[in-house]
Amino acid sequence: MGTFDSTPPGAPLCKHPGASTKATRVMAGKSLATTYTIGAKHGGGHCQWAISYDQGKTSVVIHTLIRECLRGATDGGTFSIPVPIPKGLPNGKATFMWIWNNAIGNRELYCNCAEIEIVGGSNVKKYTGVAPLIANYGPGSVKIPEFATNALPDGSEAFKKRKNITITKP
Repeated sequence: MGTFDSTPPGAPLCKHPGASTKATRVMAGKSLATTYTIGAKHGGGHCQWAISYDQGKTSVVIHTLIRECLRGATDGGTFSIPVPIPKGLPNGKATFMWIWNNAIGNRELYCNCAEIEIVGGSNVKKYTGVAPLIANYGPGSVKIPEFATNALPDGSEAFKKRKNITITKP
């Protein structure tokens, strides 16, 4: 997706040009089973899942795994992680984002996005949480060091400094 040294400032996380006409229906208040095809697990790392109502321009984190994301995955296999979908999310079309900072290898950020439709949520058009930490994504972004063992610093303190954000569904 992007590396600490080479990603141009302002490059979008989601690489789609606009909203998809086909969206997966997701029930607020339940967990969404997410499945990943693992090319290389890079020792796991940190993952954030976020929701956006403006195609990724602003987003709010709904779930975070520090250090343990993709631990237990095997290269060439698939791996599933249940992601709780908050009951208070506004109903309607949204972008679901998966953001991963790998533990081992080049200092990179991976991101995948999918169009979803939230049902069973709130009719209030706002949701407040924390903004995603965009690390190892070009000059000026936070740099999370490689952390192959639990004894090494993992950059997790940067996640504690994420700023509060309120997103609004148009």
